[in-house]
Amino acid sequence: MTATLMSRRDAAMTYVERGWHVFALSAGKSPLANCPTCRTGAHRAPAEMEACGCLTCHGFYSATTDLDRVAAMFAGHPDRLLAIRTGKVSGIAVVDVDPPEGLDTMRDLMAEGLLPETCAQRTGSGGWHLLYEHPGGYVMSGAGKIGRKIDSKADGGYIVASPSIHPRTGEPYTWRWDYPTAPLAPMHPTLVARLRPEPPAPRLATGTGFTTLTSKRLQGLVDTVLKAEDGNGNNSLYWASCKAGEMVAKGEISEQVAFAALSAAAAQLGIPERDAGRSPQHGTIGSGLRRGTR
Repeated sequence: MTATLMSRRDAAMTYVERGWHVFALSAGKSPLANCPTCRTGAHRAPAEMEACGCLTCHGFYSATTDLDRVAAMFAGHPDRLLAIRTGKVSGIAVVDVDPPEGLDTMRDLMAEGLLPETCAQRTGSGGWHLLYEHPGGYVMSGAGKIGRKIDSKADGGYIVASPSIHPRTGEPYTWRWDYPTAPLAPMHPTLVARLRPEPPAPRLATGTGFTTLTSKRLQGLVDTVLKAEDGNGNNSLYWASCKAGEMVAKGEISEQVAFAALSAAAAQLGIPERDAGRSPQHGTIGSGLRRGTR
């Protein structure tokens, strides 16, 4: 494989032509800082972050297929990294192989037939990004679901892409055979099953300090989240959190009870904790609870 690299604009154009949503990262692979307005929490729910008009706020929510917006993201900042938002929005689910241990795991999975030949990118750290067709539904991003030192980058994730330079090694990200337009293979059903959310837990029990009516109301909100259509989980979670906030304001349930029920539903649906929120003051649930109590 040669080390010939496309320009950042040519690369972005190629990715956009494939329907991949791209955005800019800092030189350290982390999202760029939000503007002062967005830092105040003007846009907290995923739907609000998606609709934000800022060029680079909210991390992968700023990803776009508008090449003019992409050019504006990088104007005057040659050190920024080019990234691709993964998941259903771009139609890709990525197996992220972290060297050196992950390379052994990758070889084992290939020997089992679980990693078919597909579009692939060599990372700047010497690992691999194996890009597969998104199978539909919700596919989790995270570590440990596929194998040792192999992460998944799907819904709620992103990857750094060529011609970016790895901040630690100084090496470029390069496509296998310099060919980013290679076809995507379907992800093996065994891996898809590993990356699906856990099945819903048993329904909330009654008789634990709630009235029967209150239990039914809270259970109804949980059920609404669990029944959300593909791609609408965060929006459904936000709506349910607003309604639960109204119940908190009326003294029907405590904030902690509402948060516990909704965060469990979010986890069952596969919504990342960083989006759902780690406490009643953060994330989609926290934003909805605050709005509901107001």
